[in-house]
Amino acid sequence: MNIIYIVNFHIYKKFKKLDTIGGIEVTTEDIIQELKNRGHNLWIPNRQKKPKWVEEGNVDIICSSSFDPLTFLQLYRFKNQFKKTIAVVQHAHTTYEDLKGNLLPDIPIINKIIKLWVRLLYSQAHLLMTPSDYAKTCIEGIQKSRTYPIWSVSSGIIIEKFTEKKEYRIKFRQYLNEKYKIPIDATIILNVGLTWKRKRVDTFRQVAEKLPNYYFIWVGPTSDNPEVEKASKLNNVFFTGYYDDIREPYYGADILLNTSDEENLCLPLIEASLCKLPVIARDIEVFNWLEHNISAYKANDVNDFIQGIKKILDDLIYKKKLVKSACEKAKKMHDFSDTVDTIEGYFKKAIMIKKIWDRRKI
Repeated sequence: MNIIYIVNFHIYKKFKKLDTIGGIEVTTEDIIQELKNRGHNLWIPNRQKKPKWVEEGNVDIICSSSFDPLTFLQLYRFKNQFKKTIAVVQHAHTTYEDLKGNLLPDIPIINKIIKLWVRLLYSQAHLLMTPSDYAKTCIEGIQKSRTYPIWSVSSGIIIEKFTEKKEYRIKFRQYLNEKYKIPIDATIILNVGLTWKRKRVDTFRQVAEKLPNYYFIWVGPTSDNPEVEKASKLNNVFFTGYYDDIREPYYGADILLNTSDEENLCLPLIEASLCKLPVIARDIEVFNWLEHNISAYKANDVNDFIQGIKKILDDLIYKKKLVKSACEKAKKMHDFSDTVDTIEGYFKKAIMIKKIWDRRKI
């Protein structure tokens, strides 16, 4: 297939002064590379010179993952330019719940605009993909009417990338010791991701306050957030910012503590599970692929999180049970090869849907 793939993450990174947008960016780049590996022709506007097949109008699919106004305008322009052949597939990583109070201030008028924007952005699709059934439900919940189907597919993980190497743990421990004077043998409680409001830095801090003998490390680009400043005042909490090789923290930590209360998938849970790092996560719908006390410890408040940490650290058999089950589930449910197989199938279905739409217009 000939595919135009719109990618505008540089806008967010420049606006928020970030090194990465996180999982949505990683997933998009991996999908693009794998589609190329499978023999598809891809053109990414703003990155590459326009290829001959685009100049000749021989385009099958236009796909996007970003949610900015430029993406919307590009979708609109290309959809009309190649209206005889092109099917529009939007990868809806972003929902209203995802944006509310994070990218922009959490005030009623702004939230109303965000909801209208998400609805408008996805209105151009012949087919909409979401990273989870939960995200699908969120998007369906704000729609007044729509003509396109919404189907879910996990963002997936390239499993072999997370094969263990002994140096991962050593390097991360050395890094913490050299930069923050954290003892090599310290107990490390890790979180991974952007420090947006929905990630609940406040909960992370409150847990750390009650467990002063453990070190709480948050890896990921740090955005403006008063809770980050507040948490950083604790002697056992550190925000590393962007970390080049995320495998080192996963293998170098003792527990992943995910305090987020709103996610569309959450790659760190999958990645940690593949690295056999025990997971403690908030008990929210999107994390239902992990079962409480079987493949993760699920919590609802600060005391629950603390209880989970103590249980995992005190009970080696319990810990081994969690990581074994979580790793097996991650491999079964989030294999990146399966993800791209599904996406290829969705592209073909989108082309069929476009043909049906066109026949109805005649």
